[in-house]
Amino acid sequence: MEDLRGMAEIFRRFGDLECPGMSTLYERLSLAISGDPEILAIAVQRRAGQPAPNLFFAAVHALLLEGSPHPLARFYTSLSPATQTTEDPYPVFRTFCLERRAQIVEIISTRAVQTNVIRRSALLLPAFARAMGNGGNRPTALIEIGASAGLNLFWDRYGFDYGGRLRWGDPASPVQLATTCQGPYLPPVPESAVNISQRVGLDLEPVYLDREDGGAWLRALIWPERRDEADLLSRAMDLARSGPPQLFAGDALDLLPGVLDAVPTESRPCIFHSHTLNQFPIEARERFAGLIDRYGGQRDLDLISLEGRRGQENSELDLATYRNGARKWEHLATCDSHGYRIKWLMDS
Repeated sequence: MEDLRGMAEIFRRFGDLECPGMSTLYERLSLAISGDPEILAIAVQRRAGQPAPNLFFAAVHALLLEGSPHPLARFYTSLSPATQTTEDPYPVFRTFCLERRAQIVEIISTRAVQTNVIRRSALLLPAFARAMGNGGNRPTALIEIGASAGLNLFWDRYGFDYGGRLRWGDPASPVQLATTCQGPYLPPVPESAVNISQRVGLDLEPVYLDREDGGAWLRALIWPERRDEADLLSRAMDLARSGPPQLFAGDALDLLPGVLDAVPTESRPCIFHSHTLNQFPIEARERFAGLIDRYGGQRDLDLISLEGRRGQENSELDLATYRNGARKWEHLATCDSHGYRIKWLMDS
């Protein structure tokens, strides 16, 4: 089990670096937890390899969303429109955690952080456009690593608005994504109809939306103040239920070779991941890179990476294209992790 000092540092960094501007509630709670050994002793019982603050807060949120009345709910805008902002939420939060200690431990020791941040599709879209532009009009087999419910596999069925400067997609789609463009360059978007031949998601524990609790855990993982993200999630889940993607459970490093081998030769695989590799051990990241290089030497394929960088606030969007055995890597954009802004770095 992890030591309390290390867990305290994890919550402190989470409150200092990840919460500002995104969740005032989680910012305040994280910093308070970092100095509370009794609550840290609960958090250290999280499932190995999982981001502790996200998992811990989602467990509390899930219990509140189940509907059992508790004074803590008044601090969550996801549950109470008239949320109080002046009172310190931590004493009530602490009481809730101690009262529900067994339930929280059960959740954090067995569940995994499996977010589907729908607005990230607006960050991924320009990378898909660039990859497809480099490969002609061949059918594309989408393969997502760490897919959760696979909702970002349906980006071609969404509508996009880049701050009024650029629009793309279906204006009648129930999922409309708004993202601000920064800098002098506009990101590229597909210039012709998108030809998606397959939608495949790989995840250790996929979220199946046709099961009773499939959407509930995804909802709990959304931060309380992000009501717009909760609405997008609900709309995207409804859209996906009409034709779910193929979801495979297991280690992506074990599953990916078989999935790639099954892609018809007339289709080009486009593999992508968003804020997933941070959960891979270093050895697994190296194996993943080697696997992509090996297959890229055998057939044309693309790899899109949307990941954070240690010590940096921004996320980075990268593209590796493999054509006739040759690899080309491009650093495309910087963006925030939730898809609210993108800074494209080249003249498209």
